[in-house]
Formats: sequence, structure tokens, C-alpha cells
Amino acid sequence: MVVSGIQSKNYAVTFGSQNNPVPKFRIKTAKGTLYVKEFTLKDARYDFKMYELSKFFTDNFIYNTNDPSLTKYKNPENFEQYLDMLDRTTKYYRKMFYEDDGNLTVLEARNATGDLCGAVITQTFKDECSGLSDNKTCYVDSVAVKKKYRHNHVARILMEKAINCSKDVYTDVFLASDNLAVPFQLKNGYRVMNYKNPAEKAVIDRINKFRGDYPDYITFMDKKLNNTEEHKPWYQRIFEKIQNH
Repeated sequence: MVVSGIQSKNYAVTFGSQNNPVPKFRIKTAKGTLYVKEFTLKDARYDFKMYELSKFFTDNFIYNTNDPSLTKYKNPENFEQYLDMLDRTTKYYRKMFYEDDGNLTVLEARNATGDLCGAVITQTFKDECSGLSDNKTCYVDSVAVKKKYRHNHVARILMEKAINCSKDVYTDVFLASDNLAVPFQLKNGYRVMNYKNPAEKAVIDRINKFRGDYPDYITFMDKKLNNTEEHKPWYQRIFEKIQNH
């Protein structure tokens, strides 16, 4: 079934990541080889593919956190609410393709039988709720790996591939990590943002005003892609925008 809302304007030629295409590749794990390719606008046109990807991330959110606002969906009594959440998530991801600035990258990893086992989404940082954005910052929106394939560097490889394909576009990477995943992100070079730094505090407070899950369940983390001092940190750029408005 074709998704009626997604139109083909600006996408007639390229269906991959417009500015930063990622060739297909494989990840060898102790549980078997995973085959990775881009999830593109062409895929997003189909309801069943969009639903599968959204459900994969939604279930990961629910089963890999201590946040009661999410864990409640594991209760069968809340199944209708779970379906509502899944619908919202699907619409959210679908909207990314409407508003893609050319730097949206979505990778999916499947095993030999075609099961979805891992996925990642990165895009230019733009938080509609808080009104904050920065076109030089890569935002890791979502990353998930099926339990069977964890501890095989799958998440790290997916994130690196998605980010490195656009490293000439961005100077920084930002993500909101579930607290349970902070040790993993630290191993991969991310740092916990410093709430005592006025610029970082201002950005964190602005984002959390609409989230409300920091610091109990979420940790804001970032990493510089450019080690020179040529560029101000992403949060400093945004802080200056906040001060000027």
C-alpha cells in the first residue's frame, strides 16, 4: 500500500540520502551476518515498511528504559495506548522525509532471513518543540539493535556509518541517551553535557522544558567531529541565538 501523504517532489532522481549516500555493507557478528542498506523515501512510501521500522524503534524505547512513561506500555492493559504511541511514532518518522534537508540518513540491518535487527536515524538537529536548531549539528535521533545481536558492535557501526557519511557537513553530534545506554555512548567517544556550563545549561533546559525526562531517565551527550578550534561548540552557537532573541 502506498503512503498517500508522501509526495515525490525533489526526489525524482535520488531515493537514498540525497547529500550523503551510504553504499550497502555487511556487519559480521557472532550470531551471523547482518546486511545493511539505507531506508529511503522509496521505502517510506509503503505503509508496511514504515510501520515495521517505527515498531522496531518503539519497542526498543519501551523495553530498554526505566522511564515509567514508556515502560507502562508493556502492560497488556495499555495496549490501545501503545497503538496510539506507535501511530505517533510512525507519523513522526514519516514527517522526516517530508522535511528532509538532504542530510537525513536511515540505515537498517537485516539478517539472512530478512528480519530487522538494527537501525539508526540521523539528521540535522532541529527540535520543533523548543525551536532550537543548528545546521552544523548532526542529531542521532534513534538507534536500536535486536537483543540477540547486541554486544557485537552493531549499534556503534551503524552510528559511525550514518555520521561519517556526513562528517563534511557537520562539526558536532548530539544525542539524548537513555540513562541505561550512557556507558555505551561514553565508550564511543561521547561526553555527558556539562549542566554547570551556562551555555549548555540553557540549551538543556530549553529542550527539557518540552521533554521532562532529564536527568532522571535521559542524559544529553555530544561529540565534536572536528578537533580544531575553528568552530564554536554547537551548544555555544545555539546559546548565542537564544541570547539574541
